[in-house]
Amino acid sequence: MKLIQASEHGRYYESLAIAAEMKQAGMRPQLSTYTSLIHAASRDGSWLDAWAIFDDMILAGIKPNVGVFNWLIHAQRHRGSPYLFEVVNKMNELGVAPTATTFHHIVQRYVLAENLEVALQYFYAMKNRNIIPDVRSAQAIISLASQKGYPRLAIDLARWFEEVSVRRLDHTVWMNILIASANCLYEEGVLLSWKMAVQEFKIAPDEGLCSVVLHTAARHGLPDLATDVLRILKVMGAPWKEHHFAPLVEAFCRAGQIKEAIVALDIMRTNEIEARMETAYPIVNIEKGVEAVDATWAIIDELHKGGKNIDIAAFQVLIRASVFLKDLQRAVGAYKSLPEYGVSPDLPIFNLLLQGCVSASHRKLGSLLLDDMQAAKIKPDQETYVQFILLCLTQDTYEDAFFYLEEMKTASFTPPRSVYEAIIQKCLTARDTRYTIAIQEMKETGYELSDRLARQLDDTTRKNKQDTEAGRDNMPDRLPDLDQQLGLDGAAKAFIETGGLTGSEEMGKAPGTYPQ
Repeated sequence: MKLIQASEHGRYYESLAIAAEMKQAGMRPQLSTYTSLIHAASRDGSWLDAWAIFDDMILAGIKPNVGVFNWLIHAQRHRGSPYLFEVVNKMNELGVAPTATTFHHIVQRYVLAENLEVALQYFYAMKNRNIIPDVRSAQAIISLASQKGYPRLAIDLARWFEEVSVRRLDHTVWMNILIASANCLYEEGVLLSWKMAVQEFKIAPDEGLCSVVLHTAARHGLPDLATDVLRILKVMGAPWKEHHFAPLVEAFCRAGQIKEAIVALDIMRTNEIEARMETAYPIVNIEKGVEAVDATWAIIDELHKGGKNIDIAAFQVLIRASVFLKDLQRAVGAYKSLPEYGVSPDLPIFNLLLQGCVSASHRKLGSLLLDDMQAAKIKPDQETYVQFILLCLTQDTYEDAFFYLEEMKTASFTPPRSVYEAIIQKCLTARDTRYTIAIQEMKETGYELSDRLARQLDDTTRKNKQDTEAGRDNMPDRLPDLDQQLGLDGAAKAFIETGGLTGSEEMGKAPGTYPQ
């Protein structure tokens, strides 16, 4: 009894002392004696001692049972595979059939070594032998598969185990599956593990995991999952942010629920969360053309008639889509109709419209938009200056581009490289030598010419040089005499060359008199 207690508590040296006392007392060892000693040696990690006890057991004529082999296998957990295979071969030699515990020790040994492939081989060997795995084995290998980034495999193993076993997996296993599935954006895995871990086990994931789950919901169009994640965030006391609602909007749109997505934008505003234009991008599927724009307009009209507030981000993406589709008239029409919905245009809308003006080379409309900005007391930003400079460069007369470039710098905005390159490109095309000034200023700002523009500059310089040399080659070596060109006689030639004084001194005549 003392020996069993010592072994179960992992007191190996105490177990040896008790065994020595039993030997001195003349007590014959039994199967339970050797089992307890191997158990204690196994827990202590004394694999060589475990083998010595096993050999003594065989010499004593006691046949080991599966329990002895289980602990002998466990003792080899920190050794290489050959040591483990030696125990397995000994089992086969003595005709001892393995149990679920036997496979558990083997699987656990390879799980500790993070050798998923071999662990799976022994795990499926149980299935072939109709052995129901130990829950510890199942949880260990499923968790390893999750950590290795194989959520689909983890889900398959979890489903099979819960079908054949009366035991249920722990909540930590489902949380590991949820993490792996969310990181891989695996829809089926996220839905199942979220249901098990969060809804059944009532485990609250951290905010980081919630964000990754939201990305999965957005990718696969799962608005119900996204709204449940927002609910969990609220329960946790985590404040809602824009990056929480952006996946929700995308999930609604992918599910074809555009109306709900637009309402979600208003919910954001109600909760004092600013909806950026990027958040509302999925509302209009630009790939579907103007039909998508018109369909979204119809939904907005329906919501507006129902008394719903429409967030300005929805109008921003409509105008953006129209500009992208090069339908400037539709974009301007949307801009003009904003007051009907109780919305005032903001800076991003003006910048989008200016971008449309650039595409259409509509300089006059651009000036009108600037006037509207000034009337609305909206201060231009860097993008405003960039678009208007590009708009000026679309015209044959582009002097205003240089004026707005200086205005941009005066407003403490650093012109981007794209602006300088656009100016240089225009000057090269127009044979305007001011491109050299633009290049110098560009380099002073810290930019380098792009490879494309550098090649164009070299080609232009080479062409100008060739044109200059060609002009020199076409000039005659000696210009024809002036009288031959004009057909003048000698007297007329002399009169022109001397300003009407030719021959007056020689002939003794007063200046200003003409020869007879």
